[in-house]
Amino acid sequence: MDPFEAGTRRWSNTKSLALHERAAKVMPGGQANFRAGLLSTPLFFTHARGARLWDVDGNEYIDLINAGGPGILGHSDPEYIDALKRQLDTMYSLGSGICQSEMDIELAEKIASHVPCAERVRFCVTGSEAVHLAIRLARAYTKRPYFIRFQTHYHGWFDSVLGGVVDEHPQGRPLPLESEQSFFHTEGRDPDAFKYSFLLPWNDIGVLEETLKKYGHEVAMIHMEPILVNGGGCPPRPGYLERVRELCDEHGIVLSFDEVITGFRVGLGGAQAALGVTPDLATFGKALAGGLPMAAVVGKQEIMDQLRTGKVTGAGTFNGYPLGVAASLATLKILERDDGAVYRRVDVMQARLREGLLEICKRRGIPALVQGPRGVFFLLFTDKPVIYSFQELMQAALPRQFKFYSTMPEEGTLLMYGGRWYISAALTDADVDCALESADRALARI
Repeated sequence: MDPFEAGTRRWSNTKSLALHERAAKVMPGGQANFRAGLLSTPLFFTHARGARLWDVDGNEYIDLINAGGPGILGHSDPEYIDALKRQLDTMYSLGSGICQSEMDIELAEKIASHVPCAERVRFCVTGSEAVHLAIRLARAYTKRPYFIRFQTHYHGWFDSVLGGVVDEHPQGRPLPLESEQSFFHTEGRDPDAFKYSFLLPWNDIGVLEETLKKYGHEVAMIHMEPILVNGGGCPPRPGYLERVRELCDEHGIVLSFDEVITGFRVGLGGAQAALGVTPDLATFGKALAGGLPMAAVVGKQEIMDQLRTGKVTGAGTFNGYPLGVAASLATLKILERDDGAVYRRVDVMQARLREGLLEICKRRGIPALVQGPRGVFFLLFTDKPVIYSFQELMQAALPRQFKFYSTMPEEGTLLMYGGRWYISAALTDADVDCALESADRALARI
């Protein structure tokens, strides 16, 4: 009998709780990622296949977390796994900067053939590292100290890009303000970390124009998510990215897109290809290697060649490690096949989820909006037809949203914190049906 069939699911977390207590004795927070307590129930898993995960208590789940974005192919894709096994049989690690393989070139050529701004490609391991290399490249290229980032955009956990809140009434440069109210607040930050970035509200071109009138000559780079996946899946307002591109050209500023999430998830060319705005630099990660750690900085030759000349250093023992390169090549080859058949499948599954969720909410009298690009979306409890900003997002029914996503595991579906739904090519019609049934039961409970 299908464990997701209405009325048959029995959920227990006894073994997971015991493991959580054991972990807490040796691991701060009992886990190794962002913060403890993002899910009300800690879960420990034993195996995965396709779009499903199984935990130590024997519970089966539809996986719509997909490792937080990397799992574009789902779990245990046979072609992907075979590529990793073949690489393990030859070499899986090399001394970066001293030893290379031909695969490095093949992967860089593949990325350059798809991503509009990718005249040159430099590999690294994580998105956080890629962002910091992009900042360093932009500062060296422009000889300017400041970079601009935006409210609720996430660019990694390093001091200068994590958290802070917008200064609504700056008496000078719009530097971030430290605040314990920020979700990304941390103690132990370098006291000078916020002195060289401006933090602005996103999707407000007027604020950006005024800032650049005063300080544009000091700004090396504008770095942003081209689609705000880390803040409700907000799309750019019509004309916003195009005007930012114009402003960067006018002021001699490097435009950089954080495509760690959107890269190779919304399409082979990333969000920049989908939206038709080409940055000077872009950072990639997550879906690039289909589940293994791998990231890249790509961009214009004249900026990237600072790495070739030694003007800029971007070091790392595991940069371009062979197993990650092989994983990336396998992922991109699968995504390229049959003129992007994987993406068409993702579109179909995502449309079924979207329509099903809206129908369930309508039947239950709950205002709802589903928004986000291909491959990742949010279910937001609001009557707005679209949400463009953090301020608008805060007006949605966030307590209900939090309760919903934290209830979903007990009903058989895993969502990323904040209610983010990551779609993989492994989803089947049956998986979608189960996820929708989970959502219906969860909404009935809250």
